[in-house]
Amino acid sequence: METRRRGKRGIVRILAAFLLLSCLGLLKTQAARRIELDRECSLTVSVEISSAVGGNGAYLEDFNQMEIPVSVYRVADVDVTGQNFTPEGAFAGLDLDKATEAGSLAVDWETMSAQAEAIREREQPDEVGSTVVKRSEGDGPGMAGGTVGGLTPGMYLVVPEAVYNPDYSIHYEFAPYLTALPSSDYTLTGEGSDEWVYDTTIGLKPDAVPQFGRLNITKDLADYNETLGPVTFVFEIIGRDGMGTVKYSEVESLTFSAAGIQTLTVEKIPAGLTVTVREVYSGASYEIEGSGEDTALVWSEEGVAAGVGPEAQVSFRNRYGGGNRGGYGVTNHFASDGAGGWIWNNPTD
Repeated sequence: METRRRGKRGIVRILAAFLLLSCLGLLKTQAARRIELDRECSLTVSVEISSAVGGNGAYLEDFNQMEIPVSVYRVADVDVTGQNFTPEGAFAGLDLDKATEAGSLAVDWETMSAQAEAIREREQPDEVGSTVVKRSEGDGPGMAGGTVGGLTPGMYLVVPEAVYNPDYSIHYEFAPYLTALPSSDYTLTGEGSDEWVYDTTIGLKPDAVPQFGRLNITKDLADYNETLGPVTFVFEIIGRDGMGTVKYSEVESLTFSAAGIQTLTVEKIPAGLTVTVREVYSGASYEIEGSGEDTALVWSEEGVAAGVGPEAQVSFRNRYGGGNRGGYGVTNHFASDGAGGWIWNNPTD
């Protein structure tokens, strides 16, 4: 009998401890102030320019000049606890269960944000607010921002528009994401103050996507010696960035079987590079007229289409200079096979 009573007392102690922990959690929840559902909220969207891409401020000048349109959509209502969300309108079918779970991970929020964005693209609901993120007087060092006001408590989808930098050499893309208004340190991290913040600031995380352009090499062959047969002209192409660092290197060629003009178009050159093209071989019996070197700035295809710059163009002129040696050849190109080897692109194919 005594053993049975001791066992019962142990169970009672365990149950009491469990109830105590539950009550402590309840007290913590109840200790937080209730949300003022009739109070307006604001959302400031910002970019920390100094660490916008790669943490090294490499694109500081771009963000000093750019404007990033941002649209905001209401996704869900929230109750007075700030913990329970009810999707509404076009987003009624959105699963926000992870938003109310303690310890939910960033990947959970990324998944919910992606689902919300898919609904937005499909259903095309009206935005409830918009702003433009840009540098303005009063912004802190290395910061740019824009604010949307007049928002009621709830869950919102923030959709920044992808934009090009001023010279169209970089396309900045931003992932859409969800944010709750109001918010607190405790609801976000499980630690810190549980004071509700009705004027919230969130930061954009840009992904810089380099753009590419084309280079046209035009050769004018003034005259041609048919006895010697086809003649090949070879060009070395070196592309440098604004700091003078070589970022592109390639060799291309043009072959003539008659006098005339030909243009070789070289694709996929990183936009923003200044290319120097040098004619390194002019055929054994042909001479170049004028300079054997020319330079051009490579604009992206999108930049050319937008009218911010012309497609890169260089030109050379040659003529027969006497002699009886032919000068025909081919240029070999090799590409990585991704497994440590190389693939030969046969120029005769």
